[in-house]
Amino acid sequence: MTQPPPHGWQQQPPRHQGRQQPPPHQGRQRPPPGWGPPQPPRKSKAPLVLGILVGVLVLAGLITGLVLYLNINKDSGTSRRADELPSVCGNVSEAALAKARTTNPNGLGSRETELSDGTRTSCSWNQTKGVDGKGHRSTDVYVSSEQEQAEADFDRIVAQHMLNKEGTPQMKPLEGLGDKAAVVLVETDSAFTEISIIVRKDDAIVEVDHLGWDAGLFSNTSPDVAELEAAARGIAEEMAAKI
Repeated sequence: MTQPPPHGWQQQPPRHQGRQQPPPHQGRQRPPPGWGPPQPPRKSKAPLVLGILVGVLVLAGLITGLVLYLNINKDSGTSRRADELPSVCGNVSEAALAKARTTNPNGLGSRETELSDGTRTSCSWNQTKGVDGKGHRSTDVYVSSEQEQAEADFDRIVAQHMLNKEGTPQMKPLEGLGDKAAVVLVETDSAFTEISIIVRKDDAIVEVDHLGWDAGLFSNTSPDVAELEAAARGIAEEMAAKI
């Protein structure tokens, strides 16, 4: 017969055999490292960096091209001057100067000099800003009068132009201009091109130097030789006709 526990004592409940249940409210334990669902791979930043680099290079190229274009295509003329040139320079008309794209008188490059055997006059023009276009042109005219050795002087001036070291000079005679005339063309490895026309009329020598280059898209380009020659010849004809 089972005896009741002594007073003040409580009987322990009987222990249950078998697997013990986890205590209530105990959550799922974190799996050890290396277990569990796979993590998504990290995305590479290389395409983003490459895209930024390409964008910077393209922008730099565009800026460089714009600077080159604006520099090459800028108006290289100067504001219209009111320089007074020697009276002989007035033999050249405004129309001939406009054709040569050199309508701006240059007093610093113009003068009249008395020589022992005559007079030598130099006349100079360059471009007028907003009038004579892009690229570069300049025109210089030299008139020597009362030359006792005009024939020899003509040959000497032509020979001097043929010694031009900037390029390979080419010479050809010109018909129908003064008593004798020749044109010397100098084309260089760059866009720079020069035309010189030398004319002898009686005891006077007229020399026209006309040169320049044209503006291209991103660099200078060589001007049309026929256009340069026509402009220089027009000035030579007007000057020779009035001396």
